[in-house]
Amino acid sequence: PADPAPEFPLLVTRIAVTILSTISTWYLHIFNGYSPVLASSATTLLVSMCLDRRLGQAAFCGSFAGMSGGHLVPNISIALLLGSFTSASYEMLIHIRNSFLGIGGRLGATAFLATAAVAKYQNIKFVGKKLRRGLYKSGAGLSSILVTMVLYHALGAFLTIFLRESSDDAGAADPVRSSSVVGLVGALFLKDPTAILALYGGSFVGMSAPSRLMHGNAPGKPKPSKLQNAMPLFGSFTAAGAIAGLIHAVTIHSGYWNGGWGGKAGLCAFAGCWVYRGIGNAIDFAKQKGVA
Repeated sequence: PADPAPEFPLLVTRIAVTILSTISTWYLHIFNGYSPVLASSATTLLVSMCLDRRLGQAAFCGSFAGMSGGHLVPNISIALLLGSFTSASYEMLIHIRNSFLGIGGRLGATAFLATAAVAKYQNIKFVGKKLRRGLYKSGAGLSSILVTMVLYHALGAFLTIFLRESSDDAGAADPVRSSSVVGLVGALFLKDPTAILALYGGSFVGMSAPSRLMHGNAPGKPKPSKLQNAMPLFGSFTAAGAIAGLIHAVTIHSGYWNGGWGGKAGLCAFAGCWVYRGIGNAIDFAKQKGVA
C-alpha cells in the first residue's frame, strides 16, 4: 500500500489546518448534531482532497482532538486551546521526530496527549465510574460493549488495509484517506454509536505499515524481507484490530476517559498494535530458542 503523503512544507499552514480541524470537528458534533466520527472523517477528507493531500495527517490529528465531548471542551476558547496544544504535539512528535512511524493510532495518541493536557488544565478527572456490568458475567456471557468493540475494530482494520491494498489509485491507497473513508461510511450507514466508533478505531490499526506491524521492521532497522501473502496480511491486521477493541472495551468498563475524550480511540489502536507486535516478537523469540 501507499505510504503517507509527504508533509506540507509550510509550518504556518500545518498549524492553521490542525487548529481549524480541531475547532470545526468540535463545532460540527457539538452544535450541529453530527456524530464525532462523521465530523472527524468528513473534515479530514475535505482537507485532504480539496486543499492538499500533504495536509491530511495534520487535519486528521486535529480532528481527533475535536471529537472531545462538551464536558471537556465547553466553549470556543477551550476548543482553540485544545487545537493549539494538538498542533504543538503534532509538530514535536510527528513532524520533527516522526515518532512511531508505521504504527497505527499514533496520530490519535498524539491528540490524546493534548486532550489530557487540556483536561488537566480544567481539573477534569480522567477516571469516572466503572460500569456495573463486567466484561463477562456468568449466565449472561460477554458484555455487548466488548463484543461490539472487538468485532467492529477487527472489521475496521480489515477494511482499511483491504482498501489500501486493492486500490490502484495512490490517493485512495493513502492511509489517512482510507481510514477516513471507512469512518465516513460507518457513520452514514451504522446506527449503533459504539459500533461506529469501534469501526473508526479499527481503521487506525489499518493505517499501519504492514512490514512494521507484521514483522517489526522499524525505520532504519530493517530485517530480512519476507514474502507478504494476502491471508497473513489481512489476518494480522484483523487480529491487531481485535486486540485494540479489547483494550478499548476494558477502558470503557473501567471508567477510563469516558464521555468523549479526544484521541482515545487512536490511543487504543496504538496500544493494540504494540500488543500485537509484542506477541509476535515473543513467538519469534520462542521459535528461535526452539531451533537453537
